[in-house]
Amino acid sequence: MSKRTVFTTITALPAGITRETVIETLHNHFEMIDLNPLVIERHPIKAPRKASPEEFHSIWYHVVDKINYFPGYTGRTEFDVCFHDLNNGLQTHVYAPLGLDIKDKWTLGGTLPHEPKEPVEIGLGVPKDGLWLREDVDMRCNIVATGFVRKTLKKAHGTLVERLVEKAHLRETELHNHRLGEQQSNSILSYYSDPRSPGMGTPPHSPDPIQPMHNVNTYPNAMQVHPSLDHRGSLGKAPYSYSPPMVGMQQAFVDPRYSQATLESRYSQPPPDPRYSQPPTQGQDVRIMDQSYNPVELPSSTASSKPRTAELDSLSAQSRRS
Repeated sequence: MSKRTVFTTITALPAGITRETVIETLHNHFEMIDLNPLVIERHPIKAPRKASPEEFHSIWYHVVDKINYFPGYTGRTEFDVCFHDLNNGLQTHVYAPLGLDIKDKWTLGGTLPHEPKEPVEIGLGVPKDGLWLREDVDMRCNIVATGFVRKTLKKAHGTLVERLVEKAHLRETELHNHRLGEQQSNSILSYYSDPRSPGMGTPPHSPDPIQPMHNVNTYPNAMQVHPSLDHRGSLGKAPYSYSPPMVGMQQAFVDPRYSQATLESRYSQPPPDPRYSQPPTQGQDVRIMDQSYNPVELPSSTASSKPRTAELDSLSAQSRRS
């Protein structure tokens, strides 16, 4: 002889958990099954022949529970269960041995601070603020085992809800950190991509880098080889040419020492040195280092040899007479 038992359990959810996080957990069937402390095995199956037309297209699983029937005595219970997702919760239907039939409905309700408040059902202890999770159980089983099954079911589902809340906390923390990282990344990208940004090209809260005097973008001919230099880098005879900056670009400060006139005079053909303007004359000392030095003409060897030759001729004539 079977007996029908109906009971409702409402659990208030702590602040900081969003509606989307709880619904995501309820719709994760494997996670809901694994959160139950009695489950030791589960795998998906096809809808059995005993399924009703409404439940035939639902998602079915075969579950194995480990139950303590008496102190020191445990046993295994295998059953089939179907899952059906709702917009605000989840429906399950368990077909267990010995005629045990459990219909369970999980519903997420309540309002958040930024949502309009709704009237709540009286007589169930429903919280008036915040979110809450409601479990409605409709169970049919043998009249002898009703008390044991209800006690075991409430204890197992109580642990399931505690684990679900902790799991939702962890998931919400992960989503919050992910959203915060995306916001920071988007703010940095928008800062660099905005051409009107005063610090474009430099990270926020950092000093501006020292801008070079000569920029390739400002002076398009800055990287070209100077016309006064040949391919080896030697100074040629071509005069220095200066390429002015492009019209509309920022004018850079030009040092007077590097003005066009100064550079032209510097790189033009150097004037000849007056000390080496004339080639050295015969008898002139080639080690001339100062223009004020006056070279002295050295006596010629032909001029000094003439008196000596005349003296020798006269001596030779006297010897012949004698």
